[in-house]
This record gives sequence, structure tokens and C-alpha cells, in this order.
Amino acid sequence: MVTKLYQQVLALVFAVNEINNNPKILPNVTLGFHIFDSYYNGMMTYRTTLDLLFKSDRFIANYRCITFKHVIAIIGGLGSDISFRMADILGPYKIPQLTYGSFAPEERDTTSSPPFFRMVSSETQQYRGIIQLLLHFRWMWVGLFVVDDESGEYFLQELEPLFSQNGICSAFTQRIPTQPYWHPKVEMANLASNIYLHFTESKANSFLIYGETMTFMWLSTTLVLAVPGYKEIKSLGKVWITTAQLDLATISLQRGLDFQPFHGTISFKIHSSELLGFQKFLHNIKPDWTQGNGFVKDFWEQAFDCLFTISQVPVEINEICSGEEKLESLPGPVFEMSMTGHSYSIYNAVYAVAYAFHAMFTSRSKDRAMRKGENNELQDLQPWQLYPYLQGILFNNTMGETVSFNDNREMGAGFDIMNLVTFPNTSFVNIKVGRVDPNACKGQEFVINEDIIVWHKGFNQMVVLVVLLLLLPHVACKGTVDECPMNDGLPVPHEWYQMGDILIGGITSQVLYMSHKPSFEEHPSQKLFDIPIVVTKFYQHMLSLAFAINEINENPIILPNVTLGFHVCDSYYDAKMTYRTTLELLFKLHRFVPNYKCDKEKNLIAIIGGLGSDISFLMADILGLYKIPQLTYGSFALEDTNTRQSPSFYRMVPNEAQQYTGIIHLLKHFGWTWVGLYAVDDESGENFLQALESLFAQHGLCSAFVQRIPRQTYLTDMYEINDMVSSIHRPVTDAKVNTRVLHGETFSILWLSYFILLGAPGHKENASDGKLWIMTAQIDFALTSLQSLSDLQVFQGAISFMIHSSELPGYQHYLELIRPCWTKRDSFLPSFWEQAFNCFYPNCSTPMQVNGTCTGEERLENLPGPLFEMHMTGHSYSIYNAVYTVAHALHGMYSSRYNHRGLLGGKKGILQDLRPWKLHPSLQDVAFNNSAGGTMSFNANKEMRAGFDIMNLVTFPNNSILRMKVGRVDNSDLEGQEFIINEDTIVWPRCFNQVLPVSLCSVACHLGFQKQKREGEEFCCYDCIPCPEGKISYQKDMDDCIKCPEDQYPSKDQNQCIPKTISFLTYEEPLGVCLASLAVSFFLITAIVLGTFIKHKDTPIVKANNREITSALLISLLLCFLCSLLFIGRPRKVSCFLRQSAFGTIFSVAVSCVLAKTTTVFLAFMATKPGSSMRKWVGRRLANSIILSCSLIQISICMVWFGISPPFPDSDRQSLTKNIVVECNEGSVIMFYMMLGYMGLLSTISLTVAFLARKLPDSFNEAKFITFSMFIFCSVWVSFVPTYLSTKGKYMVAVEIFSILASSAGLLACIFFPKCYIILLRPELNRREQLIKRKHYAI
Repeated sequence: MVTKLYQQVLALVFAVNEINNNPKILPNVTLGFHIFDSYYNGMMTYRTTLDLLFKSDRFIANYRCITFKHVIAIIGGLGSDISFRMADILGPYKIPQLTYGSFAPEERDTTSSPPFFRMVSSETQQYRGIIQLLLHFRWMWVGLFVVDDESGEYFLQELEPLFSQNGICSAFTQRIPTQPYWHPKVEMANLASNIYLHFTESKANSFLIYGETMTFMWLSTTLVLAVPGYKEIKSLGKVWITTAQLDLATISLQRGLDFQPFHGTISFKIHSSELLGFQKFLHNIKPDWTQGNGFVKDFWEQAFDCLFTISQVPVEINEICSGEEKLESLPGPVFEMSMTGHSYSIYNAVYAVAYAFHAMFTSRSKDRAMRKGENNELQDLQPWQLYPYLQGILFNNTMGETVSFNDNREMGAGFDIMNLVTFPNTSFVNIKVGRVDPNACKGQEFVINEDIIVWHKGFNQMVVLVVLLLLLPHVACKGTVDECPMNDGLPVPHEWYQMGDILIGGITSQVLYMSHKPSFEEHPSQKLFDIPIVVTKFYQHMLSLAFAINEINENPIILPNVTLGFHVCDSYYDAKMTYRTTLELLFKLHRFVPNYKCDKEKNLIAIIGGLGSDISFLMADILGLYKIPQLTYGSFALEDTNTRQSPSFYRMVPNEAQQYTGIIHLLKHFGWTWVGLYAVDDESGENFLQALESLFAQHGLCSAFVQRIPRQTYLTDMYEINDMVSSIHRPVTDAKVNTRVLHGETFSILWLSYFILLGAPGHKENASDGKLWIMTAQIDFALTSLQSLSDLQVFQGAISFMIHSSELPGYQHYLELIRPCWTKRDSFLPSFWEQAFNCFYPNCSTPMQVNGTCTGEERLENLPGPLFEMHMTGHSYSIYNAVYTVAHALHGMYSSRYNHRGLLGGKKGILQDLRPWKLHPSLQDVAFNNSAGGTMSFNANKEMRAGFDIMNLVTFPNNSILRMKVGRVDNSDLEGQEFIINEDTIVWPRCFNQVLPVSLCSVACHLGFQKQKREGEEFCCYDCIPCPEGKISYQKDMDDCIKCPEDQYPSKDQNQCIPKTISFLTYEEPLGVCLASLAVSFFLITAIVLGTFIKHKDTPIVKANNREITSALLISLLLCFLCSLLFIGRPRKVSCFLRQSAFGTIFSVAVSCVLAKTTTVFLAFMATKPGSSMRKWVGRRLANSIILSCSLIQISICMVWFGISPPFPDSDRQSLTKNIVVECNEGSVIMFYMMLGYMGLLSTISLTVAFLARKLPDSFNEAKFITFSMFIFCSVWVSFVPTYLSTKGKYMVAVEIFSILASSAGLLACIFFPKCYIILLRPELNRREQLIKRKHYAI
């Protein structure tokens, strides 16, 4: 079994798990997988491919015996032959196939096959990269080793024309069998002999290998086992160039195989990146981690050379697998923890299928079926439907890299160029030295960094590369110390060593040396250290470590009978020295030999450090290889490095995102929206600016300027100093920017303050310029002896974030006991004491002029805060907790393995079994309370669960400082407790006179105003304009004014919403009283008229006017006056239902009566003509028919209205600004106007007929009066429509009531008042004789 390739299976599983845990991709759909092996065999490839399709223990081709299985796509295979055999089957079924191996599809006609997608770049890119590599190094005479199959033949056909085009020649071409273990021994011997001849006789120094992983395994085995001159080959300098399909792997039969001939190999690899969480996923792999995995048992047994059961073999052959073996302990040829190119392609392939699958469902069902969990879409799923979506995918994976296919269904990721460095214990390291990228800018398609390439040892390369020394695997000395090589190494000037059974290492950052340029006149290591500059305040870091060690050794509960020791060195703020001192901690020699432990008694269990990001990451380069736990105590972001994925990297401080969130909360709390940013000019500063400016945009904050602070401040030229200080001070002149956020580390800020105060013209005035500084947690207020007299007043009132700390019992007493002679193994102490107290140590040489001799009675508590602080700082508190974390983890690890008795008495066994990498599980799960009562534990990202303190700095003229805690940023589960600030205790810079500083680009807009952005400026710079009509702003600085709710309206100043009043026509208001009074009055008048007509019903004038129609008309007028009262008062359901229908029906009856009277008059006079046929129409029947039919039509309209959409009570909140009008909604506006229209039609007909009959002769001809009354009636209702539509609220109701009263009163007055006049005042005219003055029919 090729155990290294098991990572490809795990990459697929990891991707599927990620997608299933992601609610944004395929929600409510669970992806599964089914994986088989090809067994490097054609028949088994066909068999397993069919098994994937039809899933049966006894498979039946073309039959699916399990209905629930939905195979949407298949990922594979690794090589060309396997991939093409799979395509033979998948092609007819049109199932998408995504290959992850690097080979040329042109060697068979697969480009026309729809299912064939490739997760790697075109082979043409690799061929071009090979040519460019050969031309770059001028290797024009090249030997070729090519696999003996169809793919190898195609490779030669493609490469040889390229060789001839570019003037490159092939020295020889050696074919390598595809399946070497099946060939006779004679063939192996012949092949080995040929290889030996090529090595020894060919002038070619560069050999190009093309094939697959098995090819490489076969070649290496042949070299070792069959070549008689293997040692000679091993020493010859040849450069191997391997193609992307080859991987350096071994099987169990090849354990211990020597890869030295391939040292310095340059290999093309499929591009890959380290995935977030993948290494953590690998750390959790156990033999029983999942069910249904048929690979894991064979993998585990062959990778770790053990057996789960020993019944089949003798016990002495294999050990029993415990299940606790760690993948990270395996050498690279057996299993690799870093993501390989093939695994990365598989990971992207899974995501490609998922995104295509998601896009297909989204386009078909708009995501509804997926979210509801419907199965109809899955049942209807056909793999061929996925093709267009796969072809069109475009997404960024978790590493931010774009994944998409080109027109040939190939990825365009390119190839990485790697350099192979091998070691005697068969381990190796791949170093990236270049890239072939088809998508890069012109001229950047091929990039190679030849300076970092490690060539084969036969070329006698003389390169001093610290990084390579760090990558050497661990080898322990078997002899005495004197047997170790004694080469002159780089000396370590400072260290503090305290012996113990188990050691904890430490790297601090408190000493800086001024470097000298090498003169090449003496050994460079002898003149590296001249003038030490000590940040004396950081000596507390070391003391807190020693204090914690002493406490643990005196505590009988933690690690009883085991003594902890420590070994502390410094980083010297230098990469070279950081590597050197880290190696010193590991191998402990004053003339160090990398990779050799010559102190047998040293048991280093963990290392604490470093303070800054750069130092920490440099240490991680070494410690990660040896899997030694590293606990950092500085506050910095991890996004700029792959260290986040390192299993050995722990952080004793919370995530940096908490601090960024705290800065945002602080700025928003005090309303500081116009802020200047200072950041150190390195990668950490760049990450800080990117993170903070993104948060600024989200929370409405702006950066007034961004000023980078140079990291290297060792300037000796005064012009350079002035230029730097001038550039720093230039943005400070903006009076609006009163708040400045400062990011960096103590040493960079230390030099910054020094240059501001001493180097800038007018620095004394600038020191009191009234600016508030906000500083991040990595910055500490510290001075060196060179700056002990510096003025820190410029930082008066500063607000700084600090790593949370608490005062420890006994710690200050411990500091008070510190004396120069308190320990002999602390070589930091003399430098610290001399520079802290400015005195001369008689036995120490120093280049500085000092005032006197140290007495040894100096007290640390007498030092000002910038030189040394007696209170526990955040960094020291983190170091203290780190020591206890290691101790508790170590105690927990052995408590779980041994009982208490064994722990007390088994000290020797414990130490012999001590391995730093075994501490990781216990460290991850550690949880305890320290002596200050604080709970210590790591989160899932191996970061301490804690927070940041917000401190206020008060400075004094004697350079002493006072820190006051004024707040806290904590990852609290309680809402509202994440950020706490007590602004009443803050001391502001003196120039503000204890008034809250203002840092705004524009003055805050008052209530009733909104912002208007200024063109070409940040959004924090704006003008204030009044709110538009109908909107308000109830807060200061509102971006946009808002509308009031429908039941409220804006105040006059547009700063609040006032509730609207309910409005409708009531009987209590004057208008309602007036209209009601008129209605009642007209009702009474009509009643009197009706009574008069009834009383004089037998008089001629009453008889002549058709008593029945007259009575009906008067009654309808009575009802008309009464129905107007339905419109007054709060609309109810019944009143709304009756209001318009009663009005329309009654008025239709009234107008029908008028029409009947008019028609009767007209027909009566027409019938008097001789021979007229109109006589048959004269009579009551016609009049009654007119009244009945006209009224029924109106009633029918109202019935239809009620059936479709009847009126109902409603409220109008929009028409009037200050009122909510309670009204009757007409329901169907069309039916309402149909009712009015029909009434208008009747009125028009009546008016027309009356107008025609107005001049007919008769003393009592009322046609004239009817004409006038209908003219008034029509005028009223014609003017009603525009008036009704133009009025709002209760006045619309008043208009309708007035129209009803006016039109009804017009009919009453014009038709009946003249008759009443005759009846009551001129009775003499009410005689029959008056009716017959001319010959006509009386009415």
C-alpha cells in the first residue's frame, strides 16, 4: 500500500464534511461519498467503477439495486491509464468525471467526452515550464527517464520538438517499466546496469524523469538494490527534474530506503495551498475514527509497522497497534501532513461538484425545494444535468483561490516548482523555489528563485542557510559530549539556565545589539556583539517565568517528585539570532551543532516565546518540525502566516479580533469618527490596517490619514531623522484629528517617541499639541538607558489596550528580593542592573560612560515605570500562566497514564518516556485556576480564553507613570458585557481640561437635519441639510431622515413624531350640527308640505298634479333628508353599508317620480291633438311603470355592488398630515360611480323631458317648475363630482351631505312651494274654472 496517497482519501472526506457543515452550500442536502481503489489494475478499475454506479455486493452491470443512491459525479483517477479506463464506462452513462492527476488528455480522444473534467492545468504548461527551467540554467544536454507506456510515448513526442526548437538535446532516453515488480530479475539487473552507465559515463548533469509515483519508487529501489556502484552514484552530482505526477513515496517494503541520490531534485508539483483546519483534521485521525472505512486498517498497519491482531504472524515480527499513533510522527515518504497537489485537486473537485449541484438546484427551484427538504428534486436528479453547471462554475475556495474551468474543461492553477532536500533518516523537505502560472502577468508566467535552491552535495555547494539547518530532523548523540563536532558557532551572549528534571525553554526580547557590517578581516561570529541596548522593563518577563517555576517546585500537588527547570535566551530582535537561540534551547551547546543533542540530561518539554509576531513565527519554523509545544505571550494576528495550522503553536493571549472590536467600541462610545492611524511598516502593520479599515467602513468611522512607522530606526544621519519625524508630524497639523490609533511593538514605538521628542523641530510645543493616543496591546511604555531622561508627556492621557493581568500573591515580595548576586546562571542580570540603575559593574566591561559603581543595594521599586514596573504586566502574566499551563498539562498527561503512586515513584520512567509531542493533547484540554483565581483554558484555535484591559496612562514630570484600569474587552456570553468603559475615571490630556476630546471631520448634525456627503471626501466629512418634508431625524448625526409611522406626523422642527388625531364628521362640531339642523328642518318642511297636500287632497290643484305621484315624491324627499343623517357620526359597519345605497335608491325614486310627472304632462298635451295615438299611453299605469322600473334598476345596481365589494369602515392615514380620517370605504369605486351615473342619467332625462314640456298651455302646467328644479338638481350633482374629489377627510362627507340637502331642497322648493302658495295664500285660484281657460286636458 502506498500509504502517502491515503491523504487523498482524507482530503475528499474533509471537503465533504466542510460542505455538510456549511449552511450556504446545498442547505438541507447531505453529501455522502463512496470510495474505491483502482489497485493499479485495468480489470479492477472497471470493476470498482461499476461498483460505484450500481452498488451491489455481487454487482450486476447496468442495474441499480439500491434505489436511494444518487451518484452525481466521480472523482478519479490519479494516472492517465486509470482515468481513461474510468472514462470508458462513465462516458456512456454521461456521469461527470473529475480527474486529479497530471497527464495529457490528448493522448486519447477524451476532450470530446462530456464527462471528462480535469482539476489540474494543461500538461502544455508543464512542458513549457520544463523548457524555461532548462533554458534558465542553460542545461542543454539532458538525460530522459520515461515510463514505458502510452503516456510516456506521448510525453516524448511533445517534448522532443520543444527541445529542437530551443536548442536542447537529449543525451539518452531510458524507458522504465510501468509495473516493475512483475518483471523478471534479469530485466531489473539490465535496467540497473543502464542507469549506472548513464550516471557514470554521460556528460549530462541534469536528468528529467517522467512517470507516476510507482515509477519513482521503482527507480529508487533499482538504484539501491541492484546497482553495484550505488555509493558512487550517491556521491555523483546529478540534478533530477521530475514531473508533477511523480511523488516521493515508499511502501512498507521500502522502509529505510536511501533517497540521497535524489537530494536537490527540482520537481514540478500541482499547485496547492494549506487549507484551514486540514492539519487539525489529520491530527484527529484514529484507526476507529469512522465506520465503513476499508482503507484505514491496512494503512495504519503498514504506515506504523504494527498489527491490530497478531494471530496470523509471530509476535516478534510486528508490534500491536495501540490506536494512539500520530500521523504527524510519520516521515514524509510514508505520510505527509502538508497538503499535496493531488489532495488539493481532490478538495477543489468536491467543492466544484457541490457548487455546480447548488447552482443547478438554485436555477431550477429558486432554492425552495432545497430549503423545504423536498425529495422530488433528488428523485429527478440525473448526472448529465450537471454538465453545464460544472462547465460554468466560478468560486473562491477557503484559501481565497479562484476555481474555474477553461474551455477545455481544465483548471488554470498552474504548477509549483519545488526543491527536494533529503536527510540521512529518510525524511525530506520540499522548498518552493518557483512557479509556472499561465494566468500571471506577462513575463511572470515562469518564476524561479535560484538563490534558495539546494543542489546535490556532489556540486560542493557552499551555502550557509539557517532555514535548512532548522529543517534537519532530530538525531540524538549516542556518545559522550566530547564526541560531538566542535565547530565554531555563533555565540549566545545571554542566557539564564536553571537545572531541573524537566526543562521549559523561553525566548524573550529585551536586548538589542547595534550590528556592524562584516569586514571580512576576521571571523564574523567574533564581532557580532558590541553595544547592548537593554529594554530593562522586559526583564520582568524573565522574572515571572522564574517565579512560576519556583512556585510549582514548591507545590506538592503539581508534579510531585519532579523538579522543573528552565533555560531562557533572547531573540535580540534579529532573525539570525532567533534561529540561533532557538537551536540553543534544543541542543544546548555553546558551540552548537544543529540536530545533535549532546546534553543527555536535558529534557526540554516546551518553549515559551516570543513577544512579537516575527520572532514567534521564526521560532515556529524550527519548533514545528520537532513538534515541540510553543506558547507565545505577545498579542499579534495569525492571519499573515500558516502558523495558525501548526499543531505546536499555542497563544497565551486572546484572539486579536477582540482587540480590534474593542477599538471600534471605544471610538463609537466617545463619538470619535475622524481618526488618524499609525502602524509599523511591516506585515503585521499591514494586517492591522486591513482589518481596522474594514471595521471602520462597517461602523461609520473614517481614517483621516494612515502613517507607516519605519521598522528599522537605527538612523545615524540627522537628515534622515528629520525627514522621518517630519513625515510623522505632517498629518498631526489637522486640528480636527484629535484621536490617533497607534499599532506596533514596544521597540518601534520606543524609538518613535525618542525621535518625536528629540529630533523634530519644535518638539516641546508638539508635546502638548492635545492629541489623544490609543495604543494596541503589543505596545508597552518602556525606555532604555539611552532614553531614561526622555519626556513622555506627549503620551499623557493615552488609552491603551493591554493583555489582561492580575496581581499575583507574593510576586511583589519576590521582586523586592532581587539582587545582583541572587543567582549565578543569569547572564542577563548584569546588563539589566547596569542600564536600569545607570551604574558600573566592576567585573563587567561596558562601552557606556556611567556615573558610579553599583552597590548591589539598589531597589527595583525605586525605578520609574518606563524602566521597570513592579506591578504584573500583561506579557508577564501570560508567561506566568504559560508555565502553569505546561505544568498542568504535563501533570495531567502522566496522571492519566500512571496512578498517583506511579507518579510519585516512577520519576525515572517518566523522564525516559518524555516526548514533547505527547504533550499536545493535554495542552489542548488543559483547564485550571491560577493563584489569582483566573480560569485558564484554550479555545478551538489554541488561543487563551481571556480579554483585554483598557488602561489610562497618567504621566508625571519625573517620567514615572501610573496606569489606571478604566475598562475591559471580554468575550463574554452576557449581552452588553463584551465592552465596558468607565469614562468618569479617565484622565484626558491636559490641554482638554478634563473635557471629552472631540475628533470629528464635521460637527454632528442636530435634530431635524441629515448628512449630505461632500464630494471627493470621506463619508465622515459631510454637510448638514434639513430633513425633507414629511421626514424627521430624532437623533444627532443621522445619515437619512425617516418617515413617521402612518398614525403619526412630523413636528414643526422635524425632530419628533406627533400622534395623529382621529377625524370624522360628528354631531358635536359646528359643521355637523349645522348640517344635521338643515336636514331636520327640511324634513319638517317636507312633512308640512305633505300634510298640506293630504289635507287639500280634493282640491283641483292637488288632483290636477296626480296625488299618488306627488305623495310618493314627497315621501322620497322626506327620506332623502333623513338619509343625510347616516353620513354624520363615526362610520360603522351598518351605517357604511346603508349610507350610499339608501342615498342612491331614495334619490332614484325621487327622480323617477319627477320623470313620471313630466312624462305624464307631456303625453297628456300630445294626446289632445286630433287623431293622436298617444291617448293609449295616458294614465296611471305608465307613471307607475316609470317609477317602478327606474327604481328597480338602481336597486339592482346596489345589489350587485353589495355582492361584489360592499362598503366598509376604513381609515385614511395618508390624505391629511395631522389626522387619521375614519371613513367609509366604498369598496368598489366603479359601482359607486355607476350608481351616481345612473342617477345622473335619470336626472338628465327628466330635465330634457321637462324642458320640452315647459311651454305647453295650462294654468297648472308644472313642467316649468320641474324644469327649473331639475336644472338645480343637475347643477348640484355636476358640481359635486369635482368638489368631492378635491376635498379630503370629513369635508368630503360634508360635501355629499350638502349635495343631498341642496338637490332635495331644490326639488321641494321648485315643485311644491308654488302649489302651497296657491293652496294656502291664494285659495281663489284653486278652482276648476281657473283650470279651463283654454281647450286642453286638465291634469
